[in-house]
Amino acid sequence: MAQTEVKALNPIKAPSVQNRVSEEEIDETVRVARESPGYAIGIPGGPEGEAFEKTFIEMMGCTDAVSVNSGSSALELAANLTGLGPGDEVILPAHTFVATAVPFARTGAKMIWADIDPDTRVVSADSIRSLVTDRTRAIIAVHLYGLPAEMDDIVEIARGCDIRVVEDCAQAPGAEYRGRRIGTIGDFGCFSFHAAKNITTLGEGGMLAVRDAEHGTQARRMRWMGNWVFEMKREKDWVPAGGNLVEPAPGRWPGNYCLAEALAAVGRKALGRLDAINEQRRHQAQRFMGGLSEFPELSFQHVPDHCRHVYHLMSARYDGEAFGCHRDALMTLMREKYNVQAIVQYWPLYRSELFRKFGFTEANVPETDRFFDNMISFPWWSDMSDELLDDMAERTRDALTELRG
Repeated sequence: MAQTEVKALNPIKAPSVQNRVSEEEIDETVRVARESPGYAIGIPGGPEGEAFEKTFIEMMGCTDAVSVNSGSSALELAANLTGLGPGDEVILPAHTFVATAVPFARTGAKMIWADIDPDTRVVSADSIRSLVTDRTRAIIAVHLYGLPAEMDDIVEIARGCDIRVVEDCAQAPGAEYRGRRIGTIGDFGCFSFHAAKNITTLGEGGMLAVRDAEHGTQARRMRWMGNWVFEMKREKDWVPAGGNLVEPAPGRWPGNYCLAEALAAVGRKALGRLDAINEQRRHQAQRFMGGLSEFPELSFQHVPDHCRHVYHLMSARYDGEAFGCHRDALMTLMREKYNVQAIVQYWPLYRSELFRKFGFTEANVPETDRFFDNMISFPWWSDMSDELLDDMAERTRDALTELRG
């Protein structure tokens, strides 16, 4: 490809919204704005939120689900419901988005960093197993980039040890592990409907799936500052107005994690499109990766036969040592010459200023370090055309060929 042609290439850059809402979902926000008796939830919930939760439960197959205002809030509720506190330990991958860790760190528990599998690039069950102590109280399994972690092995580690398993499903709504939807295998499943996820409730939103029905009740009590129904009959139902104030879970203070009614209505409609969106993303992934099959130095996530990936992101590892090249050479070439705005993401948390400040710097995670130091994440979103995917693959092939010398 000639240099003059390269300069004319249009940029390929990921938008901030992974998947636009549909006209039907927009109509739902208008309907709620016009007709809803209340835009915010009541006690114990609102009709739109309850309908969203019911649809989610039916689709995912979980015992109960509680709608919240973000995936981070779902993780916050899970952290509280595990009963964690100072002196406890939580095992979680160092390679993940920061929201995975902060809610659990806030409990006062110690963060224990697990490594990733070198092929799947999600948290390694073997690494988790090596880190369990008599102080371990929770394991956080992150289904990163849309690929499920090895849940059977992780649940087996926790069984009989009074250890809770929390699934961070923010990047993998609708993904499957051995025929089961993720988020329903551990004790808690935490979902995000942020604008950067496969489906969105207009910018922010989340869901907490629970295995134990009592945790669903406790999460709802915690969701709106402890406001709850009075269990006893009052002489005057307006003294006091509103609801009772309760302890949501033993020793835990409540917060405000409510999802607005209009956003819940959008979410209920969006769930109806989720499987089709994920199928399209699988098509995109196979087409793009297939166009790079002759370049083994660029390796993508291995997907076990018993997993269904939903390809939230398109990440790869570049191993260019045989050609005397480092990942940064590929990134620079891709961005500056071929106009593909690829990025590097998910700084290992123990390297970050935030976790260093709180003393969580100890980690033995060689595969995490290897992947981060050699990873590249390509621009990715829903409904990429075959033409665009082929164009991005061609530009990547040209860059890789140039680096081969």
